[in-house]
Amino acid sequence: MKSEAPPTIRDLYPHLDDEQLAQAEDNLRRYVALVLCVFDRVAWESKAPSANLTPCTGTLPCTPPDSASS
Repeated sequence: MKSEAPPTIRDLYPHLDDEQLAQAEDNLRRYVALVLCVFDRVAWESKAPSANLTPCTGTLPCTPPDSASS
């Protein structure tokens, strides 16, 4: 069974010039690196629950500002 190659940045954004494509590829690489860091942190915290910075209460740590007062 022959598998197709994944789409390239150029395939996804054919209207961008070479400089813009390079920037888009760099942004994608940085985004994936960030996602992997978040994943690693969550995985690490799940193995060491005492290392959590804040207790998991299922709620936001602070209340959002009241939109009527702004």
